[in-house]
Amino acid sequence: MQIIQKEDAWHLSGDLVVKNITQVLDASKLLEMPANLQLDFAEVSEVDTSAISLILEFQRRAIQQHTQVIVLNVPDNLLSLMQLYGVETFIVRS
Repeated sequence: MQIIQKEDAWHLSGDLVVKNITQVLDASKLLEMPANLQLDFAEVSEVDTSAISLILEFQRRAIQQHTQVIVLNVPDNLLSLMQLYGVETFIVRS
């Protein structure tokens, strides 16, 4: 699992699952929070419910910094989980 910043986007890759979500969160704290963060899931292969928690944490941090998070390239399995837990309306997607 990796998170890297390219301009206003954070690109995630690999698996976003409970066993490595803390590493991703810790790595994200070293990145700059842009005014309109684009969170790109194009290279994410596997997700579980911890990915939803991660997105909501990024949104919480963005709100504190008066910015917003836009989620890009949401994998179908993550979209299904967001719908199952009723949070898809809280997550801005493009």
